[in-house]
Amino acid sequence: MGIDTADELDRRLIRALQLDARAPFSRIAEVLGVSDQTVARRYRRLRSAGLLRVVAVPPPDSTGTGAGCCACGAHREPPTPSPPRSPAAPTPRRAPGCRTATPTTCAC
Repeated sequence: MGIDTADELDRRLIRALQLDARAPFSRIAEVLGVSDQTVARRYRRLRSAGLLRVVAVPPPDSTGTGAGCCACGAHREPPTPSPPRSPAAPTPRRAPGCRTATPTTCAC
């Protein structure tokens, strides 16, 4: 396995971190069925290879600037009250200039 590729265990580790980025390596290792040293080693390798990035994203409205319209958080607009959405309702509106396809992915 090259340093610039991720195998199945790497992908499972990344998914576990997406679910709970603050989970201890020992807990992740238990779930993945490997040692905590394996998780730590894989984590360091993924970070150094640029395959995993750690970012801080505040919860919506925690900064008082309103929720961002997409995952990058760059497109912030003042919060506006909105009626409850039905399951068939369209996706939330995007800020001007946002090129994102979904609220969780961003093309910006």
